Amino acid sequence: MKKHILPVLSLMASATGVQASESVRTLVSQNFDNGYVGMFVADGSLSQFEASSIKPISGAKSLAMTSEGHYRVGTEALIMRTLPEISHLNASFDIAMPLSDMHSRRPYTIVQCVFEIEYADGNVYESYVSRNDEVPTYQESVYSHDCQVTLPAGKAIHKVTWFLDSYALPNETVYLDNLDITLHEESHQSNAQVDLFWQGRDFSELTEAQVDTFFSDAPTLTHSHEVTSLRLAQSSNGSYKTRFVLPEPEFSHTYPEYVIYQASITNPGSLPVSAQLYASASYQKQFRSGDHSAAFAPGFYIAPNSTALVPVIVDLGKDGLTTDITSTELRIESDGAVLLNSLTLHSGTSLSDGLVTIATSGFEADAGGFETSTPQDVTLVNQSQQVISGEQSLGFEMSPWRQASYTHYFGWGNPYYADKVYTQLAVQLQEAEKDTPVRVCTDVYYMGGSKDSYCEERILGVGSFALHDVFPVDSTKALYRILVRVRAFGNVSIKGEMDNFVLGYWPAIPTQ
Repeated sequence: MKKHILPVLSLMASATGVQASESVRTLVSQNFDNGYVGMFVADGSLSQFEASSIKPISGAKSLAMTSEGHYRVGTEALIMRTLPEISHLNASFDIAMPLSDMHSRRPYTIVQCVFEIEYADGNVYESYVSRNDEVPTYQESVYSHDCQVTLPAGKAIHKVTWFLDSYALPNETVYLDNLDITLHEESHQSNAQVDLFWQGRDFSELTEAQVDTFFSDAPTLTHSHEVTSLRLAQSSNGSYKTRFVLPEPEFSHTYPEYVIYQASITNPGSLPVSAQLYASASYQKQFRSGDHSAAFAPGFYIAPNSTALVPVIVDLGKDGLTTDITSTELRIESDGAVLLNSLTLHSGTSLSDGLVTIATSGFEADAGGFETSTPQDVTLVNQSQQVISGEQSLGFEMSPWRQASYTHYFGWGNPYYADKVYTQLAVQLQEAEKDTPVRVCTDVYYMGGSKDSYCEERILGVGSFALHDVFPVDSTKALYRILVRVRAFGNVSIKGEMDNFVLGYWPAIPTQ
């Protein structure tokens, strides 16, 4: 595939690593048993918006939302400070449609996470951080989901508003429960940077012909105070705008989770201007086709005779590993004449460089290494019905307290050390009693017999969820094996399927 690289583009990978410690603070936590304080309808019309005791997902009540078409509901999370490091906000929640009739309506509805970041200076931008997620609508089904937005460092943030966009059918009731919004500080690294124009400072190396090649709407080079900038040209509707597209940026690290455009914009006039910025990225995820995410800064205020550094972050999501960014784009439009002084593109991730993949499987051809020690109680079979993604998923039926597992042995020849492991897995239950616990564990065994075990339990009944978890490992001990287990953690049998399995680790050098 052909690569498009600017003549003066340079690529630099910094050595910045993930912070050793991470501060996690809960900003919003609601189970709706006592109402829906802080929740509001931001867009659309709802004939029902109340905490309901009819078929709650968990506890006594869930938030019931009955639509007249498309709608958006939200809640605010106050930040009220400047973050010293690039961080992220995570929202986790459960959705159910317990009154749906699976025989008379389509099998899925659509939801989408949206975050709106408001800075202390009044400027805002919106980030669309998840794809259009298909939520099963069959009766008694629970969909457990999480999404996140990346927050920039060094810029005072007033608040972040989380929205749930729903495209449910008219008069279709969606239940929301177990909403938690948490701030994870010092959780990312910005470990790849593209200085698009001569170290990101100015455009002095570009010719007019190159400007026309890479920028639309005919901006012109201008020189002032020993700085070369691009002057945005006025369009037919009176606004000043340009568009920059970078095909296939060559980032140097693995699995990016976000990209950041930073644009230095000067307003040389005597009146304030309002600049609108739009950034987007197209990318690939393991086990599924291409995705697209976008972020908007709809009205960034720039004072007269001043320069603003505007960050616009495009989140690529944590719902699977990003394998390739096929293109990124930035559009700028203002209601007054402005200068673009520099343009820099960063990418980053909460996953360190150097992830060694032990196993990946979409279960298209076989069981992907999963097996059971009790075949009389656990059935594993590849199936093309009720598939999570791709052509097939790994179907399973488990008796109470039984499990299926994947095991990787490191062997005795050469010692292996790690400081983190990564587990990714999607699970969907087709038959299970309400409030049935399902447990997914990652067990790390060391030479000498000790182990660390990390388990996540979901109490769903019929439903679906996905894991994308990073766990710490004792880097002073040699690894013996890693075991990933899916277990019916209760007194009832379950039936479902799993998909999109990834297991990996980050090598470590033991202390001498």
